[in-house]
Amino acid sequence: MSERVVLACSGGSDALRRLAGRAEVVAVVVDPGRGGDPEALRRRALAGGAVEAVLADARDESADRYCLPALRANALHPASALVAPLVAEHVVEAARRHGATTVAHDRAGADRLRFEAGVAALAPDLAVVAVAPTDDPADHRPVGRIEPGDPDEVVLTFDRGTPVAIDGETVTMPQAVRELNRRAGVSGVGRLTGVRAFDTPGGSALTTAHRRLEDVTLDPDLLRFKRQVERRWGALVHDGLWFSPLKQALDSFIDTTQQHVSGEVRLVLHGGRAVVTGRRGEELLPDLGLGAGRPRRLPDKIAAT
Repeated sequence: MSERVVLACSGGSDALRRLAGRAEVVAVVVDPGRGGDPEALRRRALAGGAVEAVLADARDESADRYCLPALRANALHPASALVAPLVAEHVVEAARRHGATTVAHDRAGADRLRFEAGVAALAPDLAVVAVAPTDDPADHRPVGRIEPGDPDEVVLTFDRGTPVAIDGETVTMPQAVRELNRRAGVSGVGRLTGVRAFDTPGGSALTTAHRRLEDVTLDPDLLRFKRQVERRWGALVHDGLWFSPLKQALDSFIDTTQQHVSGEVRLVLHGGRAVVTGRRGEELLPDLGLGAGRPRRLPDKIAAT
């Protein structure tokens, strides 16, 4: 009986074809909500020789368990570093379910390190095989110019660091990411002209709004220290250490800072930028050391910045 291998399946290489002749391949297609047609990729995997192909709809999971912590750390942009640990989780789960002792992937560069670090943290007993990717010209196609279009004004409401409404309409975190991807994407937010854009435009817009709201809701000393923590958090995630004890500890600290990060931010999306034009915190900072403290609530109108 051939060895069973679980492959993290992507759309740009012939990794499946290379493995299918040497092992029973279970292909895992993870959809984090970045577009494309995951179901078509699953069907191609079956047609290409996989004994089974699993499609994991991870759109809500990606937003709630990966994008939200990154947003609170003001590191949701770039978002590409968040996909590798998410895929690693699903691949390890599939390996356990299908009795595989080896997982394979066709990632390269930093994504290879992040994926392999994720597997090592979750399942150090599993062997990891990297199948060298073929170069896909589509991965380097230009995204074209950003057309000016009309400005789009959007008001984001946050409750303790979590987006809960867009223009007064209640949203979940997954809904906020999808809606801002659509609206900010039209304006070219988060896009680098001339190269393929991997980052979510919604992530860029949300991070801009969240960071500016923190400026008026966090104590200055706490804010300065949190900015240092954010840099360390971002470095850990960039290096593939999503599951590390230090990153988890920093998550706990960041979560405690968000208890007063509530309010509204007005953004204008236009010409590739998300510009804050107003913000209103639900609470003002306490007057530390003077006893009485200042009023806790700001005026109802979003103040211009």
